[in-house]
Parts: sequence; C-alpha cells; structure tokens
Amino acid sequence: MTKSDDKRPIEMIRDSALSMQIGAPEDGAIREIISIGDQLHIVFEHAVFAVQLADEIDPVRTNAAVPNTNQKVLSYGAKDFAVGRILLTARALFKASHLGREFPEQKALKLAFDLLRDVTAMLDMHVDLVKVIASASREANAQVNADRSVVLPAVGDAKSRCDAFAQKVGHAIDTMEEIARLFYPNELSQKWIDSLVRVTAQKHGDDKPLSQFMVKVRDVWLFMRVIRNMVEHPKNGARVIVHDFRLTPEMTIVPPHVEIVRHGEPASSQDLRTFMTEITGTLLSTVEMFIALLCGANAESFAGFPLLVVELPESRRPKQNPHQRFSYGINMNGQIQPLG
Repeated sequence: MTKSDDKRPIEMIRDSALSMQIGAPEDGAIREIISIGDQLHIVFEHAVFAVQLADEIDPVRTNAAVPNTNQKVLSYGAKDFAVGRILLTARALFKASHLGREFPEQKALKLAFDLLRDVTAMLDMHVDLVKVIASASREANAQVNADRSVVLPAVGDAKSRCDAFAQKVGHAIDTMEEIARLFYPNELSQKWIDSLVRVTAQKHGDDKPLSQFMVKVRDVWLFMRVIRNMVEHPKNGARVIVHDFRLTPEMTIVPPHVEIVRHGEPASSQDLRTFMTEITGTLLSTVEMFIALLCGANAESFAGFPLLVVELPESRRPKQNPHQRFSYGINMNGQIQPLG
C-alpha cells in the first residue's frame, strides 16, 4: 500500500494542486500578491481580491465540498494612485528585515490596508456625490412660478453623506495612530498627535524630516480628527452645518456646501464636493509621507551602511507599481543607491 492510499478523499482534494479563476478582463493584469493578516491578496491593475483556501475555512477538514474562495475587496489596483501610495508603499517599507526583528510586519500591513479602504471609500463617496449633484442640477428648473415660488434641486441626504465621510476621516486618523504606536509603543500619550510631535523631536532631532513633517501636519490632522467629533457631538462652538442646494439674494442657486463653526474662529463655508476632495487629497498625501518618514527615521543599517528611505525617480519605480514612489536605499560614497 502506498502512502497516498492512506489518505482520506478530502486530503487528496485539499493536497492537490490549486487552480482558481480570479478577476475579470476589466480588472487588468496581476501586479502583486500580498499576504495581509490571514488572507492572501491579489493586486490587479484595477482591483484587489482576497483569496481564502478551503483549509482556512475548514481547517479540521470535515467537509470535502468546501471550496476555495476569492472575493473582490477593492475596485482599485496598482494603476490607481491610492493603492500605490498607501498599500504598495507600505508593502515596500514595512519590513522587519529593515526595521528590526520585533517590528510587527503583518500588523502594519493590515493597518495600511485598513487605511486604504477608508481612503478609497472617501473617493467613492466624492464620485457618487458629484454624480448626484450633476443629475439634480440638470433636472432643476429655476423658473419662478406665478405664486413667486421656485422648486430648488436637492440631494436630499447631503448631511448623511457628509456625516459618513467625516466618520471615515476620523477612522483613518485613528488607524494612523495605531501605525505610529508600532514605532513608538511606549512613548505616545492619549493625545497622540501632539505627543508624536514631541517624541520625534526628542528622539530624532527637531531638524530631521519626520520631526519637521509632524510640526507641519499637526494642525491639519487635529482638524481632521475633530471633524468626526463635530459631526457626532455638535456644540454651539464646534459643529458642521450641511446645506443642500440654496438660493442666494442674487438669485444664484448654490450647490450643497458645508459650514464649519469652531470656537474663536470665523465660520467657513465650502462646496461639499471641494471639501471632500481637499480632505481626501491631503489625507492621501500625508499618509504616504508619514509611512515613508516613519520608516526612514527608524530603519536599521544594511551591510554596515546607514539605511535610508528615498524617493525613486520615475525611471526607477517598479513597472508593476507605477505610483509607488518610495523605497529603501543606501549611501555609498556619496551616491544614493536604491535597494531592489
């Protein structure tokens, strides 16, 4: 009797070669395969799929009918800038081999993926709002009726949309705190943004890039953090007021906009679409720099050379990840040599 004859039928099935159809033509080609948490993620050009094997669903092997699964978890991929600037940058830099053996590489990647999901959700919210406003505007008739009334266009749920957006922003800031604590697990207080400003200056020097970056983004991140609080717990001196389409004394129909009321500051008003665009863009760019500068400040030496995080020229960026701008590098005789 051969060894294979001792196997149960389910073992023969589970131990056999794996073949699975994943994705559709519009998702493009596969660019990366990344392990995130307990799942394998396949990064296509315009999508990300999570793959779960039958043994992960049924580890005791009790049901031979349990299949392998794949699921589209993002409709953004390597050719979309958000994926390159967050997930693929994190994949390139969150390396225990460069940040120390104790660095929790898998946890860091999971947090980066959580950040990416928040940012892409914010992008989707903006796209959907633009479509709804455009549709409402096309259908509007600003003609004043005989009874001196006019029917204004309406989004209807402008406040709910703004509230959901603010919650995503707040969650993203919370996730950035978790990432910061991976690098400074014992140094940060509850007010982590101000604490990180102090810690980076004390530990690395106030003239170093990470320290200067934290000083620069402090007010922006604190504002993003407080947006959610103003939405969920509005007060007279701290609230977000959302207006649907409005008519001005000049007979102009103004599209949905937000009014930010903060104690001691004049109220500011902004088109809701612009508000979403600016917050998302700022968050995306600062997340990318945050990851790069955190890793650069905490990287260990490589083969006796100081390890740096460098911005790659376009000609040196990975062809499969065109939006990944940062990589590790070393200074050899005054020349910066990217690794990988």
